[in-house]
Amino acid sequence: MRTKLLAICGILIFVLAVCLAKATFMRKDEKTLIIAVVQFTCNNLDTLEGFKTGMAKAGYEEGRQVKYLIPEPAQSREELDRHLAQVLAQKPDLLFVSPTLAAVAAKAATAANRVPVIFAPVNDPVSSGVVANIQTPEANLTGVRLAPSEGRRLQALLSLVPNATKVFVPYNPKESSAMESLHQIRDAAMALGVEIEATPIGAPHEFPITTELIPAGAGAIFMLREGLVMSRFKEFLTVADALGIPLSTPRLDQVEHGVTTGFGFIGTEVGMQAARMAALLLGGVPPSRIPVETAQDYLFVNLEAAAQIGLEVKESSLRQASRVIVVRRTEQRP
Repeated sequence: MRTKLLAICGILIFVLAVCLAKATFMRKDEKTLIIAVVQFTCNNLDTLEGFKTGMAKAGYEEGRQVKYLIPEPAQSREELDRHLAQVLAQKPDLLFVSPTLAAVAAKAATAANRVPVIFAPVNDPVSSGVVANIQTPEANLTGVRLAPSEGRRLQALLSLVPNATKVFVPYNPKESSAMESLHQIRDAAMALGVEIEATPIGAPHEFPITTELIPAGAGAIFMLREGLVMSRFKEFLTVADALGIPLSTPRLDQVEHGVTTGFGFIGTEVGMQAARMAALLLGGVPPSRIPVETAQDYLFVNLEAAAQIGLEVKESSLRQASRVIVVRRTEQRP
């Protein structure tokens, strides 16, 4: 009996040793995937944070299963193209891009090599030419789009300032995302009976943001879903505060840092949503079988920011808000 037990123990030890050796070999042989990240402006750093968190939860941990290539956010289309060329030269397994302008540039840059691309967020991937069909994206791109809700955001803004008859809207005429958002709010403005005063702007070195830019009689400032305008939100916030009018954004993080109100997405959630799609893609599912998803919209209100311009927020608006925020301006991110 004792001899039999020793024999069984010997077999178990041998099997365990073989399994450990095999696991060690597999770890040594395991390929580290490369994910390249290209962004236009620094607006979507929280989206990237959510993406990396989501990838880690899906089993793609940075420094183990995954290596990230992350150049500094680009400030122009030309810089985007340079960054894309640099990271694609290192043959990444996946390209993660934010927002619309970066996705447009990525589509052109990967037309020949077909490196898989996940975008998040893109305002309208069809009108911007990123994909032709959101249900069955062609080629090598898929990702997360924003709901066509800019008109709903304008309505939410006007509920805070019901006497406003004119809204100032700065926009980047070179950006398809801006033009799509402008189209949405112009349609909504007609139904809401408010005038839209749209003014094209440029980069900081060529176009300063001052109170003189705001037309007389404007009751609010509305920042469209577009990288250049939103990257300058602190300048628009300074001007809005000086004039005592509310500022609207589609981003939660900007409301957390002093913007009066917003209706739109939460960057970290969008990033985690994109990570789930990226995990499918890295698992072998082709982009054409991963439909473009839509980000969830939320209403945000910053009560302290409203109080600083003498704006009383009605109880009805607070009941509708998903996030009611109080922050100090000194806590704004640098």
